[in-house]
Amino acid sequence: KLCGSQLRDARVRGPAVKGAMHQHLLLSPGGDTVTGAMEMGRQGARRLLRFRLRGGADEDALAATFAGFVFGFLFLVWGLCISTLSPNDYGLRRNFLTGGIGAQVERGGIHLTGPFLSFIPFPAAQTTLEWANGAAERPPISSRTGADPNDPDSGGQPIQISCAVQIQFVKETIREVYFSFGSYEAARQRYLLLAGNVVSNTAQDFVPQDFWSDRDRIAEKMLHKINNTLWEQGYVVATRFEIMKVHFADKFEESITAIQVAEQSKVVNEYDQQVQQVVQSIEVLQSEVQAAIANISAGADATSKEIRAHAQRDAFALKQGMKAKKYAELRDRLGFTTHNMQEFFKIHVLQSQNKGNKVVIGISGVADPVPKAADKQAARIPKNDL
Repeated sequence: KLCGSQLRDARVRGPAVKGAMHQHLLLSPGGDTVTGAMEMGRQGARRLLRFRLRGGADEDALAATFAGFVFGFLFLVWGLCISTLSPNDYGLRRNFLTGGIGAQVERGGIHLTGPFLSFIPFPAAQTTLEWANGAAERPPISSRTGADPNDPDSGGQPIQISCAVQIQFVKETIREVYFSFGSYEAARQRYLLLAGNVVSNTAQDFVPQDFWSDRDRIAEKMLHKINNTLWEQGYVVATRFEIMKVHFADKFEESITAIQVAEQSKVVNEYDQQVQQVVQSIEVLQSEVQAAIANISAGADATSKEIRAHAQRDAFALKQGMKAKKYAELRDRLGFTTHNMQEFFKIHVLQSQNKGNKVVIGISGVADPVPKAADKQAARIPKNDL
């Protein structure tokens, strides 16, 4: 093993050996320059070998050198031969040296393309084209509606349409899109122009009233025409279309608002009339029901009174029959004659009419005789003892 001073001596002698090789090549008269250079190289190598480091330090340096070489090689291969795409992108192969375009279109991921090849990305997901105020790419589309059939001389109304359409690239036509427009951004601007023209032209097929009464049909027709135009001229598919806002001139909107308010008021009044008709019908039905209830109640009351009268009559007849039967049994048991029964009834009636402790009996045509002692004693007999 060499010490530090010997290592420094080897570093110093290295340039000296190179200088000696150069001088020998220059001063070699008529000799073989290549042979002399090889010889000098062998001598210099033998001199440097005497100062070569040995042991673990040599192995670490060799490993570090090899690792650096491998890392550099991999970095070079990654940079020149591998290309990546996001998951929602299509990629069209392109050679940046020759400008050639490959026929195969790849979907997102890591792909081994080879040296000097990369991808031109196109979105694989649906993309939105928007015309509106604010952050949209284009302002609202200015157009004009068709002429009103009720007023052919009007020539339609100026209109601004805020809308949006979603388009989707087809994998099989990515190559045609690139050859036609050169990039995705150029294709997008072309699609905005084509779709905007279609919307402007289609709006002229409808009268102003259609834009608030039949907007779905307008959007469906615009989507159909946009899809045909973009497919024929741009090789993409229009999947959805939406009219977000329709703006008319202020005076026209005010007149339309007034007309709509009047129509709505008319409809409300018609509904109020229908409500009143229903209310009157309900009142008539209630009156009819109340009359039916009164008739039923009167009939029930009459029937009830008749039933009570019949019941009272039957009860009285039963009561009188039972009284006659019992009085007959009483007469037979006591052995009363008809005259005795008459007297019994008189006394019974008098008892039922008594309101005091005395009973006054008046007999017409009979003078009051002087009572005898026995009669006076009988007159003092209390009523309850009779």
